[in-house]
Amino acid sequence: MKKIPIKQVDAFTRIPYQGNPAGVVNEASYLNDLQMQLIAKEMNLSETAFILPPRMPEADMRIRWFTPVCEVPLCGHATIAALHSLAEDGLYGMMNNGKYNFNIETKSGILFSEVIKENNEIKINLGITPPNRYERFSQYKLDLVRILNINISDVDSKPPIMRNDFVFVPIRRLHVLYALKPNLFALTNFMNQRNLHGLCVFTFETIEKESFIHVRFFAPNEGISEDPVTGSVHSPLAAYLFENGMLEVKDGQFEYIAEQGDSIGRKGRVQVKLEVENNKPKVVKIGGNAVTIFKTEIIIPQI
Repeated sequence: MKKIPIKQVDAFTRIPYQGNPAGVVNEASYLNDLQMQLIAKEMNLSETAFILPPRMPEADMRIRWFTPVCEVPLCGHATIAALHSLAEDGLYGMMNNGKYNFNIETKSGILFSEVIKENNEIKINLGITPPNRYERFSQYKLDLVRILNINISDVDSKPPIMRNDFVFVPIRRLHVLYALKPNLFALTNFMNQRNLHGLCVFTFETIEKESFIHVRFFAPNEGISEDPVTGSVHSPLAAYLFENGMLEVKDGQFEYIAEQGDSIGRKGRVQVKLEVENNKPKVVKIGGNAVTIFKTEIIIPQI
């Protein structure tokens, strides 16, 4: 039986067994869609990244991401994990210390990335174009309160509950957010009925004084009960905060640290930089580190 190398990498952390774990296959060009899906199911992580040759001439590589149940168009933490894996193996020209830029082809478009190798440390930044459309979603406040098993007074009034592909719910106090135990069955139905891909619940109370925001993210309808650290949600979250006057932008940018994963024992930290042009969000850069937990081989499914 043929086998391929595969890794498990914890993203948005330097500490093993923290952050968000992702599977990574550095060379997946000989796998078909079903084989990738079966491998992701076997890894049973929130996402597994498969690195492929690009199809677009402007791209340097292509990445596809699979949860245990479906393919997703973008995954921030698994991209951090994938680029860390390539860098530590010296692939795509990353043999020495330095700064490396890549255009990554994805099903959601071209994703800009930057990898910095310096003194045995690898830092990755992703440039994600934020959405420009948010809809008021406060009419579902009572439904969300019931699903989250909290009191209506626990929901902050500013900024308002809004949505794009995700729904954003502000919580007043950290201890309430930390103790959240949502009804995942009800949340799945709620999200499926409204074409939502995730619930982002956050507070401006933080564990560490240098942090700006504390986040939890749920996507049970996509096979993720709770994602420990969610890179892809921090771009629309930053733009949403800016649109609602919650960020004090100076010289066209605002930088902060977001906390996530602490309540489920997977502490992660996301470095966020929002760049603004003509009073509109231009790009959000998501940064973080990663650490490889193990490397092994997995049998290629015979399809």
